Amino acid sequence: MPKSDSSNPNGGSSLKGPRYRPNWPAAIICFIAATYITGALVNYDPNQTLWHTTTPTAKNWVGWMGADTVCVLFFAIGISTILIPLALYWMAYVAVRNSRHLVPTRVTALVFGILSMSGMLAMIERVKPDDYFPNAWGGWVGLRIYQRMLADALGPFGSFLLLGTIYT
Repeated sequence: MPKSDSSNPNGGSSLKGPRYRPNWPAAIICFIAATYITGALVNYDPNQTLWHTTTPTAKNWVGWMGADTVCVLFFAIGISTILIPLALYWMAYVAVRNSRHLVPTRVTALVFGILSMSGMLAMIERVKPDDYFPNAWGGWVGLRIYQRMLADALGPFGSFLLLGTIYT
């Protein structure tokens, strides 16, 4: 009589880990925030905020709060604002699929990724500020990261190498 491969009568691996329950509150909050910011981004025009005009002529789909949020995000982190809804949708997916991996370190890594992308976009100095991006593509944070902290110390190549590694 041949020897069996396993003493487990179930026929499967006996080392399966526990399946964690979905974190529905976190998933719902992340999904709503991502959808809200996406709607505000899609319909954003600088003429919707009091930051650019005294009498806003256009209305954003999500109201004045969405338009002001996008305006502040474009001012602060520039084009990296587009990464925020993507990160929130990803966190909503992780909260449902594998809630054990929804931890503060993942959120911290996403924040560092967004900030390093702002720093890399600030390296493109030929882009001038305009109504959409008051501090060019990198935003205020990107300008501080690149011009104040890294440009003199590491130069463009070293700065891109460091920020690209952090972003990756």
